[in-house]
Amino acid sequence: MRALWILVKLYVNSIFRFSVMRHSKDAREKKNAIMGVVAIGIIAVTYGFMSATNAASIFLLQGVSEAPFLLMCTMASVFALVMAFSQGSATLSAFQDFDTLMGMPVRTTTVVLARFLALYLVEAVYTLPFLLPCGVVYAIFAKPALWFYPAYVLMVLLVPVLPLIVGSAADILVGVAFAKSKHKKAITSTIKTVFLLVFIAGAYLMPRLTKRIFSDVEGISRTLSRIYPPAQWFAAASIGSVPSFLLFSLGSIALCALYVWILNRSLLWVHDRLTSGYHVRNYRLSGLRRHSVSHALLMIELKRFFDSTAWVLNTIIGAIMILLLGIAGAVFSKRALDILASVGMERAAGGILICVMIFCATLSPTTSSAVSMEGKRIWISKHLPFPAALWLRAKMAVNLLLFGPVMLIAATILAIAFRSVLHPADVLGMFLLPIAALLCSTVTGILVNANMPRLNWKTETEVVKQGGSVLIMMLICFGMVLVTAVPVLILRQGWVALALAALLMIPTVIIYCKLMRDAEQIRLNL
Repeated sequence: MRALWILVKLYVNSIFRFSVMRHSKDAREKKNAIMGVVAIGIIAVTYGFMSATNAASIFLLQGVSEAPFLLMCTMASVFALVMAFSQGSATLSAFQDFDTLMGMPVRTTTVVLARFLALYLVEAVYTLPFLLPCGVVYAIFAKPALWFYPAYVLMVLLVPVLPLIVGSAADILVGVAFAKSKHKKAITSTIKTVFLLVFIAGAYLMPRLTKRIFSDVEGISRTLSRIYPPAQWFAAASIGSVPSFLLFSLGSIALCALYVWILNRSLLWVHDRLTSGYHVRNYRLSGLRRHSVSHALLMIELKRFFDSTAWVLNTIIGAIMILLLGIAGAVFSKRALDILASVGMERAAGGILICVMIFCATLSPTTSSAVSMEGKRIWISKHLPFPAALWLRAKMAVNLLLFGPVMLIAATILAIAFRSVLHPADVLGMFLLPIAALLCSTVTGILVNANMPRLNWKTETEVVKQGGSVLIMMLICFGMVLVTAVPVLILRQGWVALALAALLMIPTVIIYCKLMRDAEQIRLNL
């Protein structure tokens, strides 16, 4: 038991970086760790407020019912499933420390159970904000008996179990299935990206589902119950059903025990499969292609980006959303114009499209993690004989190549689809202002990440999802969207977008010149 507790504490500390916050003497590293926890806190407060608001609204309109519990349990489970599928194998089947652990006097069962508990604690942090506020609101309205409180807390703690099992098992199986494929990184990244897009589409439809719940509680409850029966058990148990409580609680515990047993029995097999690689038979070197240093550095950065599933998932969504915006604009342009005309905002169509494109393109630039992704291999970049300016430009080029082409395609499609309400200045602004915002976010991302690097990471998720520079860039980009959106939407003049594009280029040029001037010193200080 003592070994289990030590391993769980080590894994949780490595995920949330509590030891760094308490004991690190590096102020920059401590600040990065604190910013990661702050980001999780912001997410928790947001989801907690949403849960309390939805529950109170349903209780006020419909009276005390199962609907809020059903809705929040389903949302929490879907969120936990996405998180487990995106990082389950990184925690459960991570083998960076495999040799060390197997050489220690610790049973394999203890190692597996410790990893499962660590992942469970992460999932619980993300699901509690959905369910605890809902229970508080129910307690205010219904004033249940005292036994409700410990029973509800127990069920809330068990909600992440089934999504965690399904998501992490799917993640491990995908890795095992394509372990020996030549393009396993690209395949797994594509699968997870598609899965994440489905989740985003569901999140987009959630407000409509919530609105329907207000008018058709019974119908939506039946639908959610058929889709995800455990949510129905949770909801029924929350309002007093003892059989549902036993079914949900004992079923979750039994599934947890079975999954840990299966992981324990298959850990060595999974290790062998995941650590095996693709090998070319009868390989012959027939020739070598030569490229310039700039081209070689760009290829290295692109390969590093597409080899990181977490990095791809965290950034490529913006590019996909821009492309989907262009396609949706072409298909639904007439309907959108009718809606805008009904509220007197037809002239603001260009400004709205510009703001959406800027938001998608700047929300998560690859440059906010590019320096940190060097990790412990940073010494290679420091010692190779090429200028640091080329090194930084290659990192910036990845973000521009990822977003630039899709932005131009989407702007062209939107300019044609909405040509009836766009003046030439609006069309020009639709191209120039998003491109200026993209350039500004690209160079700013490098500057922020160079000043807040995180090079001692164990998993890529720590960098792209919990890094302080990522959170800072999100705040900066939100500010950039706000600064550009307000004048464009209020004034509704084409020249405003052109003027803002010129203004954005001023800090962009200043930051770029500073990066190129101090490139060698930046690389030396890492």
